[in-house]
Amino acid sequence: MPSKCDKKSIIQSSIAVVEPKNISFSFEHYDTNREYCLSNWEKEQIALTLNRLKDINNKTFNQMTRESKVYHFHQVVWEDTIKQDGFPEPLAKKLPAFLFALLGVNGQKARVYGALLKDIFYIVWFDFNHEIWPTMKKNT
Repeated sequence: MPSKCDKKSIIQSSIAVVEPKNISFSFEHYDTNREYCLSNWEKEQIALTLNRLKDINNKTFNQMTRESKVYHFHQVVWEDTIKQDGFPEPLAKKLPAFLFALLGVNGQKARVYGALLKDIFYIVWFDFNHEIWPTMKKNT
């Protein structure tokens, strides 16, 4: 019979080290009301957007958080937005809301809004002109 110390090492060696998973995207809660729908964008902008999503798909939540200044990745404060009621879909409302910038799309103005659960980002809106959460221009 293995000693207590041996049992501990057997258990530790049998536990897989779980690395954080890359962010994946879901359209389960996507709002198709057309106001913030990707299908309204020009073909070139859609292609750029899909490439940016592919880039972000190679990152973990922790990486996005560390690079938050690059991607403007952060939680949504609904009171500061024009959509103060939050997402239209009830299940998406229950999850933490986040947004990130689509680098290189519409002069860095385009944003993606969604709900985050573990490593899944549920895309809800594509905000082409940074309208949902407008920011004050700096140094103007």
